[in-house]
Amino acid sequence: MPEFRDAKLEDLEFREDGKIVRKDRWEMAIHSIRYELGDSRREFEVHEIVDAVTALVATVPEQGDEDDAA
Repeated sequence: MPEFRDAKLEDLEFREDGKIVRKDRWEMAIHSIRYELGDSRREFEVHEIVDAVTALVATVPEQGDEDDAA
């Protein structure tokens, strides 16, 4: 697969559905979320990122169900 052309085989695994994925995909996702939050610290704890996302979500007005709009 083109997206894994430069990857080492030991960095990949099969997901339950058979798709090939990176083993570090969860870690990479946390780093991406941290970047989007504007956090550029060298070291951090995952709970700090979760707390930041929780605080951000709390500022978004709650959306009603589609059924409520009718």
